[in-house]
Amino acid sequence: MKILIIDPQFFTRAGLINLCTGFSADLSIFECPTFELATEYLQHSDQYNLIFLDMDLPDAEIRPSLALIKKYAPTAHVVLFCWSRPMSEIRQALSAGVRSYLPKDATAEDAKLAIRALMKNDRYLPDESRLNEVAPRASQAESFLSPRQLEIMQLLAQGLSNKEIATILGITEGTIRVHLSAIFKAIKVSNRTEATLWYLLRQKRLVS
Repeated sequence: MKILIIDPQFFTRAGLINLCTGFSADLSIFECPTFELATEYLQHSDQYNLIFLDMDLPDAEIRPSLALIKKYAPTAHVVLFCWSRPMSEIRQALSAGVRSYLPKDATAEDAKLAIRALMKNDRYLPDESRLNEVAPRASQAESFLSPRQLEIMQLLAQGLSNKEIATILGITEGTIRVHLSAIFKAIKVSNRTEATLWYLLRQKRLVS
């Protein structure tokens, strides 16, 4: 079986690889931290059986990513591999070509059940109740931000520049700009000042 993992976080990729190899030794696994690199793999490699795709890639949106995957690997079983999302987002991804959904905060038991099913090319979706879970006291806008984007918001609220944030997080300034653009769109603001105000008001609400 040939597997492609598209996820920006090294430890997440490593954990998934370890889990997959625990079920089968006959695997060829390729990993990509960006969709740009994944596109190169897709263009120059044979068809993949299983593709794990994070929804929070720093250089691509989910729908264009799925369209390219469908173009280059039309028979691949695409698994949405991300933090828990509202059911509406998962349904949109499923309608765009995703076959399975594995939340990153799944329990060890659920993760093993999922990988076991996926290795057999069976579809995996968590319980409906799981898909509808929303973090307590979280705003609708916050649910659209990834853990990395929330980290950036925290540093942005401290008055740090893109360069300083990039240095702290160990990523490029270009990646910071991509994240900020996505953040502004998600929380419906147009600049850093408005984003900082949104974050500070949210913090005040959560501790009040």
